[in-house]
Amino acid sequence: MDKVFIRPVNKEEIEQICKIAVAAWQEIHAGYREYIGNKDLVERITHDWQTRKAEQVRTKAEETPDEVVVAESDGRIIGFATFSLNRKTGIGEIGNNAVSPDCQGLGVGKMLYNKVLEIFRREGMKYAIVSTGYEDSGHAKARASYEKVGFKKMSTSITYSLEL
Repeated sequence: MDKVFIRPVNKEEIEQICKIAVAAWQEIHAGYREYIGNKDLVERITHDWQTRKAEQVRTKAEETPDEVVVAESDGRIIGFATFSLNRKTGIGEIGNNAVSPDCQGLGVGKMLYNKVLEIFRREGMKYAIVSTGYEDSGHAKARASYEKVGFKKMSTSITYSLEL
């Protein structure tokens, strides 16, 4: 991999980042299934997750392309990050983000996050937040990447279930 450039997304790249999202979330969903354990419940919760995840990314990139950055290397899109700015609260939030599985572990996520944090600072945000899933193996890489750029765990969330 040659030099990596972080820049705004182009309309023609939206489907590429949707594919990266689905590919990168495969491992996350495997961890999710392992963490929850109840196969029937997991299937009900995650049914058609690939379509939903791609649609989340697609909608964000189409509606607010100025809040999506991509990582490009050798003329290929290898990652992306979406974000939002809340000017009332002064909080910038990193949303959906992913690095192509064949480029993970090379610092691309850190580059994406640093670019978004630079935008947050330039736009006057006072805080940056990012959320991730459970403390399962599928989310371990995401948590480690966030911590590498300085994010600190603020809270965890617990979801309960009851079979009826």
